[in-house]
Amino acid sequence: MRSKEKHKIHLVSLGCPKNTVDSERMLGLLGGNDYALTTDPLEADVVIVNTCGFIGPAKEESVDAILAAHRLRREGRCRGVVVTGCLSQRYETDLRQELAEEADEILTLSQETDIVRYVDRLLGRDRERYIDSLPRLSLTPKHWAYLRISDGCDHKCSFCAIPGIRGNHKSEPLEQLVAEAERLAAQGVRELVLISQDSVRYGQDLYGRPRLVPLLEELAGVERIEWLRLMYTYPAFWTQEMVRFFAENPRACRYVDMPLQHIADPVLARMKRATTKAKTLKLLTWLRESIPGVGIRSSFIVGFPGETEEQFEELLSFVEETRFDNATCFMYSDEEGTTAFDLDGKHSEEVVAERFRRFTELQDRVSAEINHGLMGTRQTMLVDGKEEEEGGGYHYCGRLERDAPEIDGQVTVDAADSDTGIDGQESADPVGRFAEVEVTEAHPYELAARFVGRHW
Repeated sequence: MRSKEKHKIHLVSLGCPKNTVDSERMLGLLGGNDYALTTDPLEADVVIVNTCGFIGPAKEESVDAILAAHRLRREGRCRGVVVTGCLSQRYETDLRQELAEEADEILTLSQETDIVRYVDRLLGRDRERYIDSLPRLSLTPKHWAYLRISDGCDHKCSFCAIPGIRGNHKSEPLEQLVAEAERLAAQGVRELVLISQDSVRYGQDLYGRPRLVPLLEELAGVERIEWLRLMYTYPAFWTQEMVRFFAENPRACRYVDMPLQHIADPVLARMKRATTKAKTLKLLTWLRESIPGVGIRSSFIVGFPGETEEQFEELLSFVEETRFDNATCFMYSDEEGTTAFDLDGKHSEEVVAERFRRFTELQDRVSAEINHGLMGTRQTMLVDGKEEEEGGGYHYCGRLERDAPEIDGQVTVDAADSDTGIDGQESADPVGRFAEVEVTEAHPYELAARFVGRHW
């Protein structure tokens, strides 16, 4: 122990935004219980790895992070390694055997609320009392934050391991979410990004019916929150009430995140998705007619067992005709415990990789064409930060209303185009503020722009 210093904790947060919220909650507990937090693993007494166990590449990344932490301990740079998150939840028994030397503690998701007690035990520390109710420590920039409205999922999609990891759908009480939003707004948050495994079913378990729109209406009334962004909406359960809210409420981002996974009916049936091609096409038309200028993002899986070349071509045609602002493609990954694991018609890695390449090239072209159509237009940008450039200088980066943080495109503004500041105010720092910009260049996932008007 370093004399007269607090023990230092370094946390590696992997995986999705839901996992990020878990990391933020653990950091809040640790910081509030007299631990110092560090972003440098070389300074840490204990390294915590919050893992992802969703698909193969994420699992590999988690194992690599655990081994890297173990090397620090082996070299005497830290005193202990704690492993938690979805990987340890999913493979707890196996990891206790396979990582007996590499990890000092392996925690399941339900044990994360006791993270301080486990770290105390690891360091041989005794204390008279614990503070168990503390706000989370945000890992995002101060002007936007995640708000997890529920966890777990009741759907039984054949490819998905999440219900086996996170359990059934569990909503956070509405009043607690509003209180959390108010706390975040008071700290300077301007954009709330609502996350879950299935946002549309929010409240079903607590109130006997979905209460998403009443929640959105309450959050829209929180002072200083200007963008409400809803993620992870299941396509089969959109309602008129939801569409009306996004069409009419000025604080609702005109943005729909709706993972479709595929469009060919035979593939959707094997995936156990509760929708069809016809219903999806009708929903997309309804959304675009009802919410002018809406940005739509989706995600798809290619190489699913039994997917024929004809069905894959059907998916490509759909993507080209639908023209998503942003679309993510995943290569099918066999996951133990899912019903897809036992399906026939598995494809070779080469076939799956080739389909991924063709899908990605198509979406790159579609995104580039959509972005080119924005040339010369004026847009509202939320300025996320300032980045240095090679050779000196810097530029600002941020997002439009149609772009979610960390997964969608970005906008850059060269500092040379902002020497006079926004609104002519040389000293005005735009980071964390909204600004009017004019688009000057377009690329598949990036726009260049210049400040042209007011900021707030």
